Amino acid sequence: THEAITAYGDHGHVHAAETREDARRDLIERWDRDRIADPRASRIILTHTNDEVRSLNEAAREQLQRSGELGRDVSLTVERGARSFADGDRIMFLKNERSLGVKNGTLGTIDHVDKAHMRVSLDDGRQVGFDTKHYAHIDHGYAATIHKAQGMTVDKVHVLATPGLDRHASYVALSRHRETVNLHYGKDDFANQGKLVRTLERERGKDMASDYGRAPEPASLAQPEPQPPHQVQPPHQV
Repeated sequence: THEAITAYGDHGHVHAAETREDARRDLIERWDRDRIADPRASRIILTHTNDEVRSLNEAAREQLQRSGELGRDVSLTVERGARSFADGDRIMFLKNERSLGVKNGTLGTIDHVDKAHMRVSLDDGRQVGFDTKHYAHIDHGYAATIHKAQGMTVDKVHVLATPGLDRHASYVALSRHRETVNLHYGKDDFANQGKLVRTLERERGKDMASDYGRAPEPASLAQPEPQPPHQVQPPHQV
């Protein structure tokens, strides 16, 4: 982990900010610039807890709303509570549903949403439609927990590091990308990169369910985890 993070830092892919809030803001700005520069690439933002995922999802949506890329908000009650969705939103499916051909962790983009129905273009090219009263296992899909991302592979990843991470989680987070990964942290969580590395190298912590904002979600079944585990490679230049 130390060697990998040093390599990422040497390539300009480790970003320190004064606070976690600043790190979150910087992450969203970099994510947005990257999204505009390479719109066809697949991407995800990863972090440790569901509470932080929600903050990142909301920040990503706010950025897209400012740029006029989302439609009108429609308020829905879904599995995790009240959410606003709009045409153009990224979403993640949270439960396997054979009739729709979706799995826990499937990602897509909303083509149309109203109070009762949603039509989504999945990342694999298929389109699905469903009644949101019958299937409400969805959330915004800009960010996800590292636990949720097990088995996921995308082109570009941004990671917000927080103190709950450990060796296993950092391996998962730093090996989800095909092309690039960027690691972000606040100095109120880690005073320096050395402390960040020590946290990411420690053995698996005994997380309480409250660390996640709720019980950890089952791992995504979208793709099998690579076997055997490979070494995290230094990032490609962008």
